[in-house]
Amino acid sequence: MLSASINIAINRDSPIPLRDQIVEQIGLQIASGTLQGNEKLPSIRALASKLDIHQGVVNAAYNKLAEIGMLEIRHGSGVRVVPKIGIGQNKECSDLYSLFAQFVNQANQLGHSLQEINKCYELFVNRGPISNIVVVSDNPDFHPVILAELTPHFHIPVFTYTVDELETNNGILKDSLIITSLYHFLSVQSLPLDPTRFLICNVEPAKEIVELIKSSPENSIVLLVSVSSTLLKIAVNIAAALRGESIIVKSLLVDETKELSYAIKHAKLVICDIPSKEKVMQATNKLPIHVFNLYSQTTIQLIKKALDK
Repeated sequence: MLSASINIAINRDSPIPLRDQIVEQIGLQIASGTLQGNEKLPSIRALASKLDIHQGVVNAAYNKLAEIGMLEIRHGSGVRVVPKIGIGQNKECSDLYSLFAQFVNQANQLGHSLQEINKCYELFVNRGPISNIVVVSDNPDFHPVILAELTPHFHIPVFTYTVDELETNNGILKDSLIITSLYHFLSVQSLPLDPTRFLICNVEPAKEIVELIKSSPENSIVLLVSVSSTLLKIAVNIAAALRGESIIVKSLLVDETKELSYAIKHAKLVICDIPSKEKVMQATNKLPIHVFNLYSQTTIQLIKKALDK
């Protein structure tokens, strides 16, 4: 049987490879929190049987998700979602005193004196306040979407970086709250991060958008508009897996103004990101525009809570 949480639809008639259809859907469910850390996924054989596809396709999809750090594949214990842990965390903690005692004991065993531990503590508690929010994403064309969504919610600057950019400009890490998703958690571990100023955030599962695509009439045109070609590719893959060729999915970058003005006249459903919203609304006054958000209000509040701490 499939995991109670996992929900995968594939379409053999889609031009999107079956492996990519599976990768996008499982990846989104992990990044959105629908699939939880340590949750066991179906075996390769079970999922292949359920979807009626070759085991090699499932194996390739699982390996791709393991490669980017979203799944753990262990012989004898199956396939599991990676634990959602922060930098520097590797086990459950008990009460605060016991946790601190474990730290002191480990530091002593590594050769650090109580004086060194105390000096480290003083430096730690006397740190300056968080003055920036830094979002780490190795998809640079996601950055305008991230900035447009997050900037209005915070009184401090929001910046976006790739991991490579931060490795050469890591001075900003000192006074920043670092935010990333499970998609990029594996790569950020190479950075000198402060675990108390690091946050893994879910991306918006967009359940309402998925339901709109599912309920679109046969042969209707669904128009996807974004500033991000990567985001459009993911959205097209998911739409193809959900509906195949029963609907017509058209994706456009927002700067393709001529194509946009034409396509929007014939679309039954228009979905766009926040940076594209104004131009899309200028192109039509008839259709309701459905805006896709990478970050839910729950995630926004989680970031604000981290800043308050």
